[in-house]
Amino acid sequence: MHIMEGFLPLEWCIFWALLSAPVLVWGFHRLRVLFQEQPEKKLLVAVAGAFMLVLSSLKLPSIGGSSSHPTGAGVSTVLFGVGVTSILTTIVLMFQAMLLAHGGITTLGANIFSMGIAGPFFGILVYRAVMRTQARSSVAVFSAAFTADLMTYVVTSGQLALAFPGEGGAFASFQVFMAVFAFTQLPLAIVEGVVTAMFFSFLGRTRPELMDGLSLSEGRIGRKASKVLAAVTIVCLIGAVAMVNLGGLQGTDDKGGEAVQDLVPDFAPWANSLLELDDTTEIILFIVQGLIGAVLLVYVFIRWRRRKALVEESSDVRDG
Repeated sequence: MHIMEGFLPLEWCIFWALLSAPVLVWGFHRLRVLFQEQPEKKLLVAVAGAFMLVLSSLKLPSIGGSSSHPTGAGVSTVLFGVGVTSILTTIVLMFQAMLLAHGGITTLGANIFSMGIAGPFFGILVYRAVMRTQARSSVAVFSAAFTADLMTYVVTSGQLALAFPGEGGAFASFQVFMAVFAFTQLPLAIVEGVVTAMFFSFLGRTRPELMDGLSLSEGRIGRKASKVLAAVTIVCLIGAVAMVNLGGLQGTDDKGGEAVQDLVPDFAPWANSLLELDDTTEIILFIVQGLIGAVLLVYVFIRWRRRKALVEESSDVRDG
């Protein structure tokens, strides 16, 4: 659930922007150091960003004009931690705010904090805790992605509750906003966890040398398990779509704005999106976002395959 343009009072927009700024500075530093010390990780950062583009483009529309979607931050969270994830999240959020009329420039700081900082922070804590139990790495990756997704929406609910406490106070408002996403976001968090775990299993098979310290080769998902997980993913997606479209439930994005106006009837957004898009155009643009991410993923994997072929060719020449 992104906070839409103009749906936070100016003082809260400034507060969350200032709170996010030091993390972004730290993230730029972490990214620069990573590229200097391990330049081969540049393509892996591109993969994490492309995965975020693809997953966050999975927009499930409702008949009421609202929507829900995963965050896609799980891969970057596990691979690089909070700093780098905050930078990749900022890029995705700015892309959506300026070209898809989704989220907003005024609320960018708040959305960065929830999706790129708080969610990944809790996700990496859970990942490390699960890894200490000697569980399979796929379980730890699932737990991290699931937690990062779910906590993004919990923190967003807290942000809105603080800005719009209503008559019952901030805690009562928090319950209202939590109820907005609880039914539709839970299955999507499961989907994100499963897809992220399967993606890491694939990376562990194809590029194990880039998975330093993650022991992904020991936690690979077998073919039978992959089929089961794929079935679970499809069921959860169908369930989320059914609840949104057939069950009369709305998704999270626009419904959050409605909750604000229910709590504070005289509130009106003080800023509007740069673009005004109808539902069909917005869905098409989200599909385009997903295609951009998919093309980037394909490009990176082709680059990796060519590099591997060149290395093997050079090795054969030396041995000959």
